[in-house]
Amino acid sequence: MKIHAFLLAIILLPSVAPAQSLRGAVTGTVIGASGAPIFGAAVQLVHTDTNRIRNGSTDEQGAFAISNLPPGEYRIEAHHDGHRKHVQRITLRLNQEIQVGIPLLPGQRTDAVEVTAALEPLRTNSAALGGVIENVQITGLPLDGRNFYELSLLLPGVAPPAPGSAGSVRGEFAVNVNGAREDSNNFLLDGVFNGDPQLNGVGVTPPVDAVREFEVATSTYDA
Repeated sequence: MKIHAFLLAIILLPSVAPAQSLRGAVTGTVIGASGAPIFGAAVQLVHTDTNRIRNGSTDEQGAFAISNLPPGEYRIEAHHDGHRKHVQRITLRLNQEIQVGIPLLPGQRTDAVEVTAALEPLRTNSAALGGVIENVQITGLPLDGRNFYELSLLLPGVAPPAPGSAGSVRGEFAVNVNGAREDSNNFLLDGVFNGDPQLNGVGVTPPVDAVREFEVATSTYDA
């Protein structure tokens, strides 16, 4: 099994970025057939790659929250006495919060209802702009020099440096984001500052095989 040693986030911003959380969260509500919230329902989240289990339960409003989650594939299970078990698979991206609505149908707990439709969550709790470069793009697209940072050019607002600029003259990786100068970008590696303090470029470039995915935040980033 392939092991990804790094989870990388690039923060490309026209100013100094505050601390960022590189972990995700799964929140939601559990309701019954009548639409009423279910109190005390057990919610279990299983990370498919590692089989690590996180447990939670619903409050009086039927709400639950499981945070500090690494990105990847998950299986979410919910059950309560007198109801069938609900099983659903979700994909959590880097620094993403997914909201899931879970309906429990009356029946035996030994019976299960499995949802196979893909969940496409909307990021309604944040005005941040940017995108995530997924592992299928990192491993599947050709890279000149195997520098995965170049894939940030796939996102809107990200452009190569102007000819004759400091970054292009040095021959190092550099980009302009939303018209800002190329030395105004900040880089984080596993949540730690990864910039060159002298030139404000990339400090450490991990091998492309060690990167699962990375995020590019271009404006109105979260604190």
